[in-house]
Amino acid sequence: MCSITGAAIDRIAAAIDQLASDARGEGGEPRPGELAARVAELWLMVSALDPELARRKEHYTKPADGTPSS
Repeated sequence: MCSITGAAIDRIAAAIDQLASDARGEGGEPRPGELAARVAELWLMVSALDPELARRKEHYTKPADGTPSS
């Protein structure tokens, strides 16, 4: 594994750990919408490492009836 990829994975793991801690309320209550924004940021980080995963993720985020989500 190249060091750039390894460093990116380390940042993602740290961000996930921090998000989990904050979701449990260990650092006080997060502001409304903050956790969702941070999850979205994590997906961007993962997508940058694996564009194919990002493409496949879209399949899971589309509504079953095919209508655009708001």
